[in-house]
Amino acid sequence: MKVLRIIIAVCLLVPAISAWGAENGRGEVLAVLRTPAGMTLTEEGLKSGRVRRYIDLTAESAGGKTVSIFDPLSLMNKDGYIFVFIVSDTKSSEQLAEDLKSDPNVVSASPNRKVGLPRPVK
Repeated sequence: MKVLRIIIAVCLLVPAISAWGAENGRGEVLAVLRTPAGMTLTEEGLKSGRVRRYIDLTAESAGGKTVSIFDPLSLMNKDGYIFVFIVSDTKSSEQLAEDLKSDPNVVSASPNRKVGLPRPVK
């Protein structure tokens, strides 16, 4: 009976550990990029192949891939910055952010951390 309990506990624990590792093993970064030289940032420009390729190459050079471009935020800022969400399956959030910061086209890069609401005080 004791052996059966150990086997059941291991069977329940392994998937939980695997899920935790998969969730925490992916690097996630929120980055701000400069607009490519000679280009004015417009809605059409953000959807153009040239801008998308520029963003993807910036992410790939740091070992990441572009997940999302925040069009409204990018269009409403006056500095012409592009706000993007970049992930990596091989680097931590901190490593990915540091690699992105070394690129002169990157204004800033911050690890994306999950934030929860505090429990109410009773």
